[in-house]
Amino acid sequence: MKSIVQTDRTKTCYVCGTTQNIHLHHCFFGNPNRKLSDKYGLVVHLCYLHHNGSNEGVHFNKDLDNHLKQLAQTKFEEVHGSREDFVRIFGKNYL
Repeated sequence: MKSIVQTDRTKTCYVCGTTQNIHLHHCFFGNPNRKLSDKYGLVVHLCYLHHNGSNEGVHFNKDLDNHLKQLAQTKFEEVHGSREDFVRIFGKNYL
């Protein structure tokens, strides 16, 4: 799947840059947001520690989670449409 958030085609952690133990993170997760993240390219690569392997991971670190959601919304608005479109699709404004 092609990411519009992380355009580097190598699978490196968005946070630390490692290429070890990489996971695909959907910026908006849970049903139906996971499928919408796939559809619109709102995904990034994260290493195990920055995904869900430590308190620094996006699933436990609200600041990192919010940062990725804001970045994803900004990219969505650049590529796919307006803020109104984003809110209509994802149900919330993160900016």
